[in-house]
Amino acid sequence: MPNYILPALLGLLFSAAGASAQTARPQRPPSSVVVANETLLDVAVSDSSTTYLVFGGPVSLVDVGMANNYLVKIEANAVFVRAKRKNAPPTPMLIRYGSKYWMGRLVFVNRPVLQLYDFQKDGALGMSGTGTAAGSAPENELALDKEEEKKSRVEGKLSQLRKAKEEHQAVAVVDNDLVLSLANVRNDKDFTYLRFKVINKTNIDYNVDFTDFQLVENAQRKFLARKKNEARRPLAPSGGLANQIITGRTTGYLTYAIPLYAATERGYLEVTLRELNGARVLVLPVPSRVINRASTI
Repeated sequence: MPNYILPALLGLLFSAAGASAQTARPQRPPSSVVVANETLLDVAVSDSSTTYLVFGGPVSLVDVGMANNYLVKIEANAVFVRAKRKNAPPTPMLIRYGSKYWMGRLVFVNRPVLQLYDFQKDGALGMSGTGTAAGSAPENELALDKEEEKKSRVEGKLSQLRKAKEEHQAVAVVDNDLVLSLANVRNDKDFTYLRFKVINKTNIDYNVDFTDFQLVENAQRKFLARKKNEARRPLAPSGGLANQIITGRTTGYLTYAIPLYAATERGYLEVTLRELNGARVLVLPVPSRVINRASTI
């Protein structure tokens, strides 16, 4: 047998053995997969208005890749999304509704958006005749706690707080001819109740869309001698009204209830107001000692 034939035969034998092994190897059962389009759908998000996504079942989970760049709120079968800053980078978003999953991508656009992405039919985007996302914005309810008894108790205490005399005028921030200050704060065993004063010195109404609460804890030492190492934890409001309007040249009050928390002396509550169709953002840090020493209600 010529020398060049033997290596070729050995190669064929090894190839056949490998193919046989692959065929005989037991197949793993397919793992559960995310129900999504082959190409991730881009969801347009702005920092000056709200984007709404509605699904065919109650939403139990929203996972955003770059969570620090986007503000997300769940309400029943709807998800409300807004960018926290201009030119936020695109990021994937995974949503669980009912027993299904949907995956898409948030993309910042430099124009106002206020539209509904309707995924109620098999997780596919419903389209109108003009080719734009179908539907209109759902009711923007802020109270996330649906237990009627607890909700009634929270709203009753907020009603009491609205009648109290202002106590904390020194905790305030001024920006764009708008003044945001802490008027009152109370605690009970479950919640912290907050009342804010908003002075609108402009002629343009300030329509409060999102109110974001975050517990911020600062490390004692600076990180790399440039900035503080901060730990942030979002606090979803459990009571209050949404889409409150402070008309031009007037003063208004906003009341909210957030879950009770304990913060250290270096911690504070960061309160952020964002308007519905505009970019005037108000950020108010409330020192932890103010909340820790608040009276009970």
